[in-house]
Amino acid sequence: MRGLAKAATVLLAVSMSGPVVAADLTWEVENPFRFFKPSSSFALHENAFRSLRGTGQGPIPLDIVWRMERRLNDPDCKNRSTPDACAATKGPRYEQSRLGWASQTLNSICYDNNARPRRYATQCERRYSWGSAREDYILPEAHTVNIAIDPQLLGQAGGSCAWSWQPRNGGKAETKTLPCKDKLTIARVPFALDKALSGVAVSVKLPDGRQLSDPNIAVEDILLVALGDSFASGESNPDRPVTFSAVREMVYDPTMQREEQQASRKSKAKPNFELASGNEKLDPKTLPKRRMADEDKGELLRPASREFLSAFEQRAAQWVSLDCHRSQYGYPFRAGIQLALENRHRAVTFVTLACSGAEIAEGMFLDMQSREDVKSPGSVKARAQLDVLSDLICRNGAAGRTASGTYALPVFQRGSTQIQTQSVTKQWCPQAARKRPVDLVLLSLGGNDVGFSALAAYALTESAGDLAPIVQWIGSQIRFGPNVSRAYLNVLDERFKALKDALRDGFGIDPGRVVHTSYEPIQFDETGQVCGSQPDLGMDVHPKLRLSQARLTETADFLKEFLARVECISNARRRADCPAGLATGAGTGFNLVTEHQPKFTRRGICARDPQRAFADGAQMVMPRKSRITDEFAPFSPAAMLPYASRWRLFRTPNDAFLIANTHREGISPFDILQPAYAALYSGAIHPSAEAHAIVADSVMPYARAVLEKRPAGGNIEVRPVTGTR
Repeated sequence: MRGLAKAATVLLAVSMSGPVVAADLTWEVENPFRFFKPSSSFALHENAFRSLRGTGQGPIPLDIVWRMERRLNDPDCKNRSTPDACAATKGPRYEQSRLGWASQTLNSICYDNNARPRRYATQCERRYSWGSAREDYILPEAHTVNIAIDPQLLGQAGGSCAWSWQPRNGGKAETKTLPCKDKLTIARVPFALDKALSGVAVSVKLPDGRQLSDPNIAVEDILLVALGDSFASGESNPDRPVTFSAVREMVYDPTMQREEQQASRKSKAKPNFELASGNEKLDPKTLPKRRMADEDKGELLRPASREFLSAFEQRAAQWVSLDCHRSQYGYPFRAGIQLALENRHRAVTFVTLACSGAEIAEGMFLDMQSREDVKSPGSVKARAQLDVLSDLICRNGAAGRTASGTYALPVFQRGSTQIQTQSVTKQWCPQAARKRPVDLVLLSLGGNDVGFSALAAYALTESAGDLAPIVQWIGSQIRFGPNVSRAYLNVLDERFKALKDALRDGFGIDPGRVVHTSYEPIQFDETGQVCGSQPDLGMDVHPKLRLSQARLTETADFLKEFLARVECISNARRRADCPAGLATGAGTGFNLVTEHQPKFTRRGICARDPQRAFADGAQMVMPRKSRITDEFAPFSPAAMLPYASRWRLFRTPNDAFLIANTHREGISPFDILQPAYAALYSGAIHPSAEAHAIVADSVMPYARAVLEKRPAGGNIEVRPVTGTR
């Protein structure tokens, strides 16, 4: 009946010699995720989306981002049971799929990760089917649009069609004749915040004299900003992970001057840690080694040489932003790409400033220590996220920030329960000087404000003396327990109030446009029990890393209090036990996402696949070379699958060592503290890329609702999308 009705509409329009209804012209934005320079980067996701969605117009699957993650990152091999089995049955795309989809797009983004400080360029040269254009990244003047005639109208008819279009802002009219089956590409469809000045009016004359038109082909461009900490930045998921040698080892003893050592070697230095493995057949001081350029050339660099250090650094993990361990796998990226995929009349201008280690004070309001590359000029500090955002949206950059606001922030020396209030004055861009408003904010914040890193060290080590230098290096936080964190929890509402006020004052962001994602539970095994029954599971990279079930239970009890407080800070009506007198009053009004949390309750850091728990647990051991077989066991580190699907949704210290392999700058790369540093600082106890996709799926209903403006205030009621728009 629908087809008959459409045909009747066409016949009626022809008989009246008027234009056919606009729906007979279909159009979509080309290369709509504006963080990517070339169309090919977006096409990776577009092809995955279309293959999963098909041609139907039914509901989009609620787990569409997770399905796309699996489509894009499942390794190309026949047997995925173990890394070695996958390598032995690899297909033609094995290496590409093993490294993950983000490694293919990292060098084609609108972000200058070589500048100091790293930054979004004011203009980005983006590439289209017709050529390239330098665009203001925050506020584009135009988009590229492809328009087609509904195939049902054309039938089997061939011939040429005469197209004409006129910019709605009064610009020059243009015409073009094409085969009717071909799409018309309008390279520059004007865009402006004033909708009356955006878009083009298009008409096309068919060979049989019919005329189709659409008077308003206008692109909706949204500015999506991601703010916050490591759970938004994508920590533990580098865009290009480290690749390891299949045959060579890294000897973590600075007195060793030779690359290869015999089993009988004797070190003059006494190690300050115990054996990392109880298996006497394995050498505990040797671990997997990055595959470096000298191995590719069949050479052997002297370990203490400058050439070795340079080659070692060149094969480090690569990130969108090394100073923040910011990655394309972070859930805000995935949500932004999905928003562009499911509405092809939309372009997404995406800005993420999330930084690992960020808290509301240091990170949002104040500069913070960079994660890596601190020896380069301009790299020691990562700029405060609110400052960077203000510069980006201000027409005159930093010079245009002439307004100001002062905010009261509770501050403390980490590890001390003595809390003081500090007044922080910020310079803002006045509303009239801003390029555009922010349409949507994705936020993950609060964990570092109560000392997540210190709590992790508390759960993973026996005493404050264990790995003390490393604990201090990581975010400058010492090891402490929940008793200290509770003091910080008591002032968390004051910090969130300051953030809410700053978003309003500096950017005009209504709280209802902020989607605040709560944290997912980390502590449960596959049975729902607290981890720690096998203390070194996934942690034998270093003997001092042992998960205490008692301390983890104590920490988990605090985390329940913390998550409840986050709910109260968001909306005091969410819970009956919210304390009175919170600085946020009735709540920040941010839209708090908690729907993802149940999906993690049996998939924590120690969780194994219930269908193959023993085999899965065996594969969580750190690969080391056997002195008997000279082979790595339980698998070759060269076959590591960083982005394959796993039951556990969090990175273990072993995972982090094998994926990001971050080493401490300024000390010998062979220092015996480096393995533990690489394990912890590379993103242990953080969500995997698969986990970020799951989080993105829970964020999507909120993001859609904010963009559909229902309702204006916070705490929206979400509903699944029922079809493409």
